[in-house]
Amino acid sequence: MSELTRRFEAVHVLIPREEQWSSEELDILFKSIMLFAGVLGGEAALTQRIGGLRIERTDIGSHLGLAYRDRIELSEKDPLTAWSVVHELAHVCDARQGWTLSLRLQNATGGFTSRLYSFINRFIPGRWDAGRRGAEQIPGRYGRKPGCNAFGYFYGDKPSGANWRFNRKEDFAESMVMYCGWGRDNELSRTAHGRIERYLLPNGSRDPIYGITENWSDYARYFYPPDGDYTKTRRWEFIDRILHDY
Repeated sequence: MSELTRRFEAVHVLIPREEQWSSEELDILFKSIMLFAGVLGGEAALTQRIGGLRIERTDIGSHLGLAYRDRIELSEKDPLTAWSVVHELAHVCDARQGWTLSLRLQNATGGFTSRLYSFINRFIPGRWDAGRRGAEQIPGRYGRKPGCNAFGYFYGDKPSGANWRFNRKEDFAESMVMYCGWGRDNELSRTAHGRIERYLLPNGSRDPIYGITENWSDYARYFYPPDGDYTKTRRWEFIDRILHDY
């Protein structure tokens, strides 16, 4: 058993088939878990929320990761990042609470889910920014507006971004990662701040974080928080509250 494996076991995380991981990937994984632990309040808090977790790399199609109550599956085809790891850890926290944390986030931010209202929005000028069958890979057609997604999710307040696959579970996970990175000096911070700063770019610019060309200025009203400060969003306040009240 390697020293790194012992360190994973110390926080109750099992890595089966360790030979499928490179040493660099295992290092990224462990540091990302400990980053998350630090924000939660330490290793004891981490164990309380995700203890007994299994993490493996496998072929999961187009997904970057899949999360359940007791395990995480990460894509074996895509590069491993701290963002994707913490995102899936957030999903595990939600799953262990019966997916009620994402429901509470939806309510706390003033959002709701309705496929009916989403369908109606297709016929109201200015409310639909996707194609008839879903998102299109061109600026202004990714499905970023409230309710313009496959799940009929009308996000409340101001998330850091949205697309056709956005729903309350993804909103919770992304809000958690933003909380872990915003205003801190860690592996998530550059991306967290970049996701907000991109809405200051003129339309047609390329996002320096993901390399996406979008009409960023047009979407600022949906995503750019007051004074560009993510801590002034309801979702930041919600994550801060549940971490301190847990």
